Amino acid sequence: MNVRSLRVLSLQPWYGGSHRQFADSWAQHSQHQWTTVGLPARNWKWRMRYAAIELSRIVSQRLKDGEAWDVVVCTDMMNAAEFQSLTKGLQGVPIVVYFHENQFAYPIRGKQQPDHHFLFTNLVSALAADEVWFNSTFNLQSMLRGAAQHAEVWPDFDCDQEIKAISDKSKTVPPPVDLSDVDSAASVENLQKRVADGQPLHLVWAARWEYDKDPDSLLQCLELLSQQRVPFRLSVIGEQADAIPLAFNAIRTKFELSIENWGYQESRKDYWAVLESADVFLSTAQHEFFGLSAVEAMSIGCWPLLPDRLAYPEVIEATKDQQRRDLFLYQSNAKDLAAKIRKLHLNRDWDFVALTELANSLRRKLDFQKCAHSMDQMLIDLTLRCARTGG
Repeated sequence: MNVRSLRVLSLQPWYGGSHRQFADSWAQHSQHQWTTVGLPARNWKWRMRYAAIELSRIVSQRLKDGEAWDVVVCTDMMNAAEFQSLTKGLQGVPIVVYFHENQFAYPIRGKQQPDHHFLFTNLVSALAADEVWFNSTFNLQSMLRGAAQHAEVWPDFDCDQEIKAISDKSKTVPPPVDLSDVDSAASVENLQKRVADGQPLHLVWAARWEYDKDPDSLLQCLELLSQQRVPFRLSVIGEQADAIPLAFNAIRTKFELSIENWGYQESRKDYWAVLESADVFLSTAQHEFFGLSAVEAMSIGCWPLLPDRLAYPEVIEATKDQQRRDLFLYQSNAKDLAAKIRKLHLNRDWDFVALTELANSLRRKLDFQKCAHSMDQMLIDLTLRCARTGG
């Protein structure tokens, strides 16, 4: 085994969106040799139940054809323990499970109850892994806390030892962001000019069109701005689910004359163009374990208004900088979000120094070349440790 260049098997049960972007970009920037096996990004519940079987079938055939790997990287959308048990020929090959999200902290609508099968899929996958990587400390802690809370209602299962075992082998590994074609200094300068012109602010909301992103709060916020006679321009973009929440139809109908961009952007170029033209990035998410679109918007120089919850305070390091919390976070409700936007509209003396510092700190921390090198080394360290200890 060449410790400088490993053969990495990347298993992507949900090969789309930010999952695909992360996997493909890491492979592109990596010093290692990558084999990616992915399944279409649809029917997430079925993916979690079935992906291990299908991916095992594919990988087993490739092993028979003579392929081999030094380490496996998969995501939380697959049961890693099932995959290991079904796949002959990978014994002794270490496996990393990367958690983009966890089912323990997934919001439940109305009076629905969580599906404990999915909770256990995450738990067992983490137990089976040699290392468990989480995209944020919020993600990690919410899973461990959720497992402990659910253990109180699980019969015959005191999982304290399992929770500790997962905690001991877990790391926080934020997903890098490819900003090689982005000039944040120029973007902030252009934002300053637009703000100084006194035009209606261009608001952008970019997320999956699903209930957990809380489009109802976005609708309420826009209605409040309209009632307060605060003018704005609006872009609502992102991937659309099969069942689109009714709030989107209401937003498009009520604010049609204010809409600049609507719906999924077909290319990354189009997506970046929307962010570069925006003044303020909004999130209303109830479910966000990192916030990639928010990070991209902040890195390009958009003024963020993010709910003071989930991973957002961690991502902007609000706990270390009270000024960032005051400027860029709101109190998790539509009324406060609307008040923040109204204040930005009325007072054009924005703190562009703080915005530039935020953009630069994110670029330094999440630069893909730097992060890919660090993650590559983590895989090397893992394989060497497993080789010494025998697993």
